[in-house]
Amino acid sequence: MQAVIVAGGRGVRMRPWSDRIPKVMIPIAGKPLLEHQINWLGKSGIRHVVMCLGYKADCIAEHFGDGSRWGLRVDYHVEQSPRGTAGCVRDIWPLVTGDALVVYGDIYADFSLPELLACHRRSGGAATLVLADTDHPHDSDLVRMEGERITGFCRAAPGEACGTLACAAVWVVTGRLMSLVPRDRASDFGRDIFPLALARGERLTGFVTSELVADLGTPERMEAFLKRSRGAQT
Repeated sequence: MQAVIVAGGRGVRMRPWSDRIPKVMIPIAGKPLLEHQINWLGKSGIRHVVMCLGYKADCIAEHFGDGSRWGLRVDYHVEQSPRGTAGCVRDIWPLVTGDALVVYGDIYADFSLPELLACHRRSGGAATLVLADTDHPHDSDLVRMEGERITGFCRAAPGEACGTLACAAVWVVTGRLMSLVPRDRASDFGRDIFPLALARGERLTGFVTSELVADLGTPERMEAFLKRSRGAQT
């Protein structure tokens, strides 16, 4: 299976770090965040990665080259205008054979990819979404489920209980799902495409994990992750 990394965002929430480098290149334990992701994909058996880039794309491409240092092939697509998380994947879909693993570039993941793929194949759905409990539910895409089947999405309002099971920004998508992504405007998986798929009667499967999958998209989350990592090493 091929992997698509969505890493084109400006990273406004990560300023001032992201003024100098893309947020996915911020170092963690001496390596860019994105390099940890590439290592995880490689050790999980992925051999072809397409990176969807935008802001400071040259910085990323210069570091990773053709990907051979990590035992895989890396191709690049640089968007000329913002297309959203789903739109940029739609643009490179002709490069994909079969289904694809989509990973957002500001995610630190170390969970069983083979288990995710087995769940996806077993379900036969239009997409399989990695889900995990979150400690920041008020700015996360939360899900409702029946068994493994996702039945709805919600955002928790202040003081409102909406659960803590959230989309972890890692999913396996099919051509069936990608056919719902518009060509002529920007669109987002969580905000636009997944709710549309449910409305069209498509099956979305949830793969719940308690293994490591951390959203590092804000300075606070980055600092909390680094603090936990230092504590685990002592």
